[in-house]
Amino acid sequence: MQVKNDIPALLAAEDQELPVRVTFGSSFVRSFVFCMAFLILLPFYISLPVMIGQRALHGLLAENWGLLVLWLAFTALMGLLFAELMFSIRARVNLGSEGVRLTLPVSRGATPWLSYKHHEFDYRNIQAIETRREIYGGAVVPVLLKGARVLLKDGTDIKLGYVSEANVDPLFPYPEIAAEIAKRARLPLIDRGSVRRSAHSKLMGFRSAGTAGLIDDFEIEHLNRAHNIFMLALVGVLLVLMAIGIVEDFSNGSPIGQTAALVTQLA
Repeated sequence: MQVKNDIPALLAAEDQELPVRVTFGSSFVRSFVFCMAFLILLPFYISLPVMIGQRALHGLLAENWGLLVLWLAFTALMGLLFAELMFSIRARVNLGSEGVRLTLPVSRGATPWLSYKHHEFDYRNIQAIETRREIYGGAVVPVLLKGARVLLKDGTDIKLGYVSEANVDPLFPYPEIAAEIAKRARLPLIDRGSVRRSAHSKLMGFRSAGTAGLIDDFEIEHLNRAHNIFMLALVGVLLVLMAIGIVEDFSNGSPIGQTAALVTQLA
C-alpha cells in the first residue's frame, strides 16, 4: 500500500485560507482637518501670552485675570488638539497574513499622548489576547472603558488601547482588533471581566491590585440605573425652578423672562 504525501496540498490549502491584510488608521482627511485647526488657532494662542506680558509691563495686573483664565483654557485645548493630531498621523495597526505591525501610544488610558512605540510580532509568538472593562466614577458621571492587550510568549505586554463604550472610535475599535488578532492567531479571546478603578490611579499609571476591584454585571446595571435616576432628578429640579420663575413672572404681572433679566443685571 502506497502512502500519498499530502503535505504540499495541505500547505497550498492553508495559503489559500490566509486572511487578507487589514490596516487600522486615520485617513488623510482627518489628519488634514486636525492640522488645519491647529495651525489656524496657533497664532491666537501665541498672541495671548504677548498680551498678558504687555499688560503686566504697563501695570495693568487687574485686567490680566481674565486673559490668564482664557490662556489656561486655550492651553488645554491646544494640548488635546496637538495630541489628536499626532495620534491621527502616527497611530497605525496592520494585521498581515503572518504577523502584526503596530504603532500606538505608550501611555495608558483613553487619551493619546505624544510618546509612541512600534511593535512587530508573529501570530505564533502570541501567548494570549485579553480584554477588560474599566469603570470610573460613580452615579454622577460613570465612565466605562473597554481595553485590550496582547501577551507574547517572551513576557512582553502590549497594550492596544481603550475605547469608551458610549462613543467607540470607528477607526480604532480595540476590542474588535483584539478579536481579529485572536482569530488570526487561532487563540481564544479572554475576557478578564470588569474592574472599578480611580481616575487618579489611571493618570498616575498605577496598576490595579489583582482582582480586588472586580465587579459583576449586576453592579454595573445598578450603577447605570443610579446614573439615570440622578439625571432625571437633575432635569426635574431644573424644570421646577423654571416653573417657579414663570409663575413668579405671572404673579407680578411682568413679561416672562423679565425677572431673570433683572437678576442678571443686578449680578
